[in-house]
Amino acid sequence: MTSPRKRYATLPLICASWSIVALLAGCGMGMKDPELAHAEGVVKINGTPAANILVQFLPVVKEGDPGPTSSGTTNEKGEFHVETSDGKLGAVVGPCKVLFIDLMEERVPQGQTAKPPRLPASATMLSAGTQQVEVKYENSPFDFDFKK
Repeated sequence: MTSPRKRYATLPLICASWSIVALLAGCGMGMKDPELAHAEGVVKINGTPAANILVQFLPVVKEGDPGPTSSGTTNEKGEFHVETSDGKLGAVVGPCKVLFIDLMEERVPQGQTAKPPRLPASATMLSAGTQQVEVKYENSPFDFDFKK
């Protein structure tokens, strides 16, 4: 059994620990939401509207402020608009990398030959050559036309 003196000696340590936890938790409370701007456009392949393409806007990371990713799927006219994962319309203002995922791409069993992809590999993978756009408050539509 511990003595009452030892038990009470740890009380200030416990209180100090909880104070630090509360302080650190409160540090993020004053963070403002990232600035968003409406972002929409059209995706085409060889000049033809492309349906079922997932378009992702990934903000170029600013130190300590990465901002949320925004995405949207093209309709039968190739049109899209993006929203954040929590449903806010738009993309983070500033430079964003743009990735495309073909939702109609077939997954064939191993050993079988798949149809050629509709999108170039450079559009579907994040790399130094990934397409980048500047999201502004008064954007013109973001139109993308992939040539095969």
